[in-house]
Amino acid sequence: MLYRSVEEIEEPYIFGITCLTAHVGRAYQISKLIKEVFKESIVVVGGLHPTALPEEALGTGTIDYVVLGEGEEVMYQLHRSLRGAGNPQDISGISFIKNGKFCHNPNASLLPDLSDIPKFPYHLFAHPKYDMGFLITSRGCPYRCSYCSQRLMTGNTYRFKTAEEIIEELELPIRKYHQKAIVFYDDNFCLNAKRVHRLCDLIVERKLHEDACFSVQTRADNVLIHGGGKLVRHMSEAGFTHVGFGLETGVQRLADLIRKDETVDCHLETTKLCQKYGIDVSFFMIFGLPTETSDDRNETFQIVKKAKVVGSKYNNLIPYPGTPLFRELEKSGRVVITKNWANFNSVLAMTTSIFDETPLPYVPDTCSEFGLKREIIKYNLRSFVNWESIAAVLGHTKGSGWFMLPEKWYRQPREVYEVLKIGLKIAVNTLVAFLPLRLTEPVMLALNPKLKLRRVVKDYDPASYVEMDWDKAETKEITLRLKRARDTKKETGSFSVLIGDTVSSSK
Repeated sequence: MLYRSVEEIEEPYIFGITCLTAHVGRAYQISKLIKEVFKESIVVVGGLHPTALPEEALGTGTIDYVVLGEGEEVMYQLHRSLRGAGNPQDISGISFIKNGKFCHNPNASLLPDLSDIPKFPYHLFAHPKYDMGFLITSRGCPYRCSYCSQRLMTGNTYRFKTAEEIIEELELPIRKYHQKAIVFYDDNFCLNAKRVHRLCDLIVERKLHEDACFSVQTRADNVLIHGGGKLVRHMSEAGFTHVGFGLETGVQRLADLIRKDETVDCHLETTKLCQKYGIDVSFFMIFGLPTETSDDRNETFQIVKKAKVVGSKYNNLIPYPGTPLFRELEKSGRVVITKNWANFNSVLAMTTSIFDETPLPYVPDTCSEFGLKREIIKYNLRSFVNWESIAAVLGHTKGSGWFMLPEKWYRQPREVYEVLKIGLKIAVNTLVAFLPLRLTEPVMLALNPKLKLRRVVKDYDPASYVEMDWDKAETKEITLRLKRARDTKKETGSFSVLIGDTVSSSK
């Protein structure tokens, strides 16, 4: 595969790898493989995890450059330089090793205009195994949630494409590739109500809602404050059938602790509003927040259940490196990092066997590791496993969880085997998760003694927990860099990521 990918490409070969924390270990494996096959090649990595920990990536010995933050323009200029059009070390937003020492160039600006990004190459993914029904139309978030690593990239800035640009992008997957369901994967789709209203008008005008339905994820307060019933009704008329909210927890004390700056009641009110106009709602949840108790998790589940949403997913908490939450917890003795962060997977608890010995990345002092894992599994099973969801999966139906079996899977022995294997795992997980903790925990501790390392801390005082915030100076600097890039582009038609330069070829 590697040999085919470099056919007709001049040497030295340049490979780029984007990675999040959950799969950074795989990125390191790939970089090692590349260097073994093409010894003179140049490997560049980017994404949230290398941005947070560039020296870790460079320290593998198989990575030459790390692109920090947004990569489009930086990677373009780095490629040009590596092909002889300049010195790679004169580009901002990269890290590298020079004379045995780590070098970190100044951070580059964010892209001043998202319109400069080339259209997504759908033709390269025209295969049944790819789901092309995803679109991102904005970047950034002005809020300060302590667990969200996205702010490492964008600070509190927010940029978006116009409704006209979005419509142009929608035409291709819907008209040419016949996608019936489009998910807008923006962090905050409804932050700018005027843009959403205009988009709805254009969708109806182009009759795109007759060929596809639309789903978004956004903050509940964005919907309620920036449009309310008028916005929701308009979205419903334009074919928006589903919205996902990151409620995270049903306990306001915990929401305040992670700096959501959003209330539980706001989510419930917005949910009722969406349901009034025929838009289904899903909640994205996090279990295992600092100071969280079993009673808190039960209260959260009851609130979600009462809201009558179509789906709710309970993830285990991930304290991502570079976030305030990570700094709050890294010396708590309750964080475990396996090799290459392999256990930093937000769905670890619910996608593995309950007997799996992979440690959860974080367990609060207020519960035991097995107790937390058991409840994550239990509440996910209570939310997901019902006759309707089982029928949807087995019936080859794409749902909000994006699980879909191949057509006529029941005629393929391997697919039948995998379905039966998953079914057996679910059955075993269900049995163990719903048995009383006093019966199952001693057995689990005997099977996996490492679980004893993170048990309930007696007499723990939740008031002793110390919260941290994002670095205000760093956040302000990201905003200033973006402003300077916008001003330069407005004056000259271009902006630069070259150190000491004011203009580059980016247009």
